[in-house]
Amino acid sequence: MDVDKITVLLVDDHAWVRGSVAQALSLFDDIEVIGQAANGEEGVKKAKELSPDVVVMDLDMPVLGGVEATRQIRAAVPSTQVLVLTVSESESDLFAAMAAGAKGYLLKNAGADDLHTAVMHISQGGVLVSPIMATTMLTQFTEVETKAPKIETGLSAREEEVLQSVAQGASNKEVGAELFITENTVKTHLRNIMEKLHVANRSQATAYAVRAGLYREPDRPTAS
Repeated sequence: MDVDKITVLLVDDHAWVRGSVAQALSLFDDIEVIGQAANGEEGVKKAKELSPDVVVMDLDMPVLGGVEATRQIRAAVPSTQVLVLTVSESESDLFAAMAAGAKGYLLKNAGADDLHTAVMHISQGGVLVSPIMATTMLTQFTEVETKAPKIETGLSAREEEVLQSVAQGASNKEVGAELFITENTVKTHLRNIMEKLHVANRSQATAYAVRAGLYREPDRPTAS
């Protein structure tokens, strides 16, 4: 392994995606792919073993998804940065991934040069988001900035719990299971939250949670 190269671990449940990304990165002399994993759990294990500079991480995978895998990798190997590479253009997925510790969010239609730029940028401590997602994110934050209360949210303790779960990318069903309430109750809370925060949808509510510091990450496992 060349010590001057940025080392990369690829985590995706599709072998052809891993192969395509590996081939794209092989075009550049300053990057070396040192491992591959087919799911988040395997990715966490290999990240601990290999300590790569960058993990290129899919989101939707079996066994362990990309958001939770990112949390565990960042907790266990703080020197390793995570670049999410996904087909998802969901604002909730973006916010959840970045809150989990990802430093980059790129869509899978990105070209080899864009992928190379992203890997190099986050390996040096930078943050990079796909232009499409960056535009969407800035739009959401701008709308929240102009509409949302600046100091007091007026949310109840339960509503804050619901909002925090939503900010982590949880579905209504997952929020209900986590908080031991029905899915209909979750929907009622979300309507109240949106009214109180003066936001129009759950993406804007998520943006508000991140901007206002209401989001709290789940307890991370202790690195062994």
